[in-house]
Amino acid sequence: MPAHTRELLDRYEREHGGVRDVLARLRDTADLVATRPDDPGCVPAVRDVHRRLVDEVLPHEAAEERQLYPALAGPLGSDEATSTMSRAHVEIVRLVERIGGHLAALDGGLPAEEVPDLLAALYGLDAVLRLHLAQEEEDYFSLNPSDGPAGR
Repeated sequence: MPAHTRELLDRYEREHGGVRDVLARLRDTADLVATRPDDPGCVPAVRDVHRRLVDEVLPHEAAEERQLYPALAGPLGSDEATSTMSRAHVEIVRLVERIGGHLAALDGGLPAEEVPDLLAALYGLDAVLRLHLAQEEEDYFSLNPSDGPAGR
């Protein structure tokens, strides 16, 4: 595997720690909306997690798409080898935008009729992002020879 690709694998594997922090906050926020949608801290929590998704997670996913996935085409034997992961990036963006749409439409608290769709977006994003991280770690980061016992 080329050194540049190994460096990219190391970089994105390290960044997954930060993405997992946002993922934990996302789940906590979804649980808050599910159990106490009238709580005064609910909308600020959704705003905060959305900001972190936009500022931290989406740039990470976009950079993987621009840098890591093209670098993996050679070692994996094809540009198509990362296509399912690219599709997951599209779904992550769609769900983040859906959460943002809910926030943009707010005038105060969460309207009761909006809670089910917001929860579907929050929990849906949690599931997609959690699966996506696990797949990248198993399918791509495991290719990095520096991750073996001798490389740690």
